[in-house]
Amino acid sequence: MYSKKPQSCEIEMTEASPSSPYPMALDSPISLPAFYYPQQQQQQFMFPTELAIAPPVRFGQGKKIEQRYTINPLHIYTHQINQSFLFLYMLDFLAHLPYELSSRIISLLDFKSLISISSVSKQWRALYFDNDIWRRMMHEQGWGVQQQLTSNSRDSISEQENKQQQYMNDQAINWHFQFTQKYQLLKRWNNGKVVSHFIMGHKQGVYCLQFDDDKLVTGSRDRTIKFWDLMSYQCLYTLQGHQGSVLCLKYDKDIMVSGSSDSTLIVWDMHTLQMVKQLKGHEGSVSDVCFDDRYIVSGSKDNNIHVWSRTNGELVRVIRGHCAPVNNVCLYGDHIVSASGDATVRMWDITTGTCIRQFTGHMHGVACVRYDGKRIVSGSNDRTIKVWDAETGQNIMTLEGHTDLIRTLQFVDNKIVSAGYDQSIRVWDMSTGQCLLSFQNGHSRIFNIQFDKNRIISARQDCNILVMDFAHGLDTRYLQ
Repeated sequence: MYSKKPQSCEIEMTEASPSSPYPMALDSPISLPAFYYPQQQQQQFMFPTELAIAPPVRFGQGKKIEQRYTINPLHIYTHQINQSFLFLYMLDFLAHLPYELSSRIISLLDFKSLISISSVSKQWRALYFDNDIWRRMMHEQGWGVQQQLTSNSRDSISEQENKQQQYMNDQAINWHFQFTQKYQLLKRWNNGKVVSHFIMGHKQGVYCLQFDDDKLVTGSRDRTIKFWDLMSYQCLYTLQGHQGSVLCLKYDKDIMVSGSSDSTLIVWDMHTLQMVKQLKGHEGSVSDVCFDDRYIVSGSKDNNIHVWSRTNGELVRVIRGHCAPVNNVCLYGDHIVSASGDATVRMWDITTGTCIRQFTGHMHGVACVRYDGKRIVSGSNDRTIKVWDAETGQNIMTLEGHTDLIRTLQFVDNKIVSAGYDQSIRVWDMSTGQCLLSFQNGHSRIFNIQFDKNRIISARQDCNILVMDFAHGLDTRYLQ
């Protein structure tokens, strides 16, 4: 798409130091049951008496006991034939089984064993590349692909046509290829092997970012918002409008909302990239923003949370309660979760502004928080990450490892990625509390971080954006 070379510096990252091995289902060996022969066949392959020759055995000072056996050359020849037949039969035993049973046996093998059997024989190789086997293995591992219907609209076809189209899509997918891409991707996450790129273009520190499959959007102390192409790492657009540092931003397919140290928020049209409206009301820097299809929620250093109407930009309500700056806000359903310098995490009802629950346990100010409707994860200046039960307020887990302020974090399913002023990026397993990977990324504080299945991208104080790509050279477009 672009003829120019990427304006970025590519480096090969050193492998992360895994604190514990990442448990991958594929690494657990599965042994097949021993091949069973009927009693008559077993007798057929037994050695004849003439070949059962054992060396003499001595017991103490006892006499040497010997037994003479006659060796019949015909028996030796027969034995060799039987052994060869046994070897060939075992080698190709899958060819003698029904297809369904053979494919099921093959699907029980781990990935490395499957690769090995592809060179055993033509029959085994044909089974190895069977599409149904890999589709079943994908489903059993809980891995999926994004399928596109060829019809104009999913709603415009009947249920029967939908199922038929789904079947056709399944047959068209190369499941072996998708499985190998997913396996390699997870293996890289397991080992911490990435290809990293530094994106350079901002003139001062980068405070915030958001990205998707195609683009990256960043906000900086240089008062600009930049759009980057994630294929070429070229800057596509630069937006100006704030009179202070751009501290936060969020976007969807229609709008983007940015907050600044100039105490204002700006709503941008994502189609035209033009400023739609400016929201004024805070008396301090706007440290974070989030929104849904109804409301825009902002947190500020004035200790307050503002709720705005997405439709017209009017201020709906001001939520007061924190006694220190509100550093981070999350919106899920009718609940707002906020993190504050007063060392608390609080949950609010967006319709009434009342505090539903307060989460206490951090020893210092809380810099970042995320909420998925059931769990809350917070990072603090006390160098710990805490996982909370959103319903009960109970602290489920405390993760330790960072050596300075944890400025930013994100979690998806049971994976947490965090970063902060100790200049490290860490990957955690929320189910065990173990730190799986730790990347030391030079001499720069990290202000914001996000990740998806392919990448970890961080905004840094040294004016750069670091893209850590786990999927370099893989085709993961259709992997879920």
